[in-house]
Amino acid sequence: MKTVKIKPTSPDQGEYVVINESDFDPDIHILADGESLKGEKLTITLNAKTAPELQQAINEANAECAKVTAENSELKEQLATAQGELIAFKNDVAAMQARIDELQPAAKKPTAAEVKAAKAAEEATKEEQPKE
Repeated sequence: MKTVKIKPTSPDQGEYVVINESDFDPDIHILADGESLKGEKLTITLNAKTAPELQQAINEANAECAKVTAENSELKEQLATAQGELIAFKNDVAAMQARIDELQPAAKKPTAAEVKAAKAAEEATKEEQPKE
């Protein structure tokens, strides 16, 4: 069985630790100075066909993802614009007061017909009162 020297993980292990080459994990172990892996590298290429139904679903999902990404970008731009406008509005007291005035219900002025009807009702009430 082939072995390889790796750097120790704690001081009490000495200059190096010997492990089986098959146990070497590059995510965990570091080769000791002067060591190299002697195993053969193996490259595998797989060519697999995707079922047409699955490929169609993948294509539709990719298209939907692109659409949502574009909408998201547009919404981010709209939000940035709205935030800028809000900040500008908050710093413009005159514009704020104008908007408040616009939103407050205006005191309703009676129409000519309403004034005439009110006077008629008032006169009718006076006529109905007994005179002393």
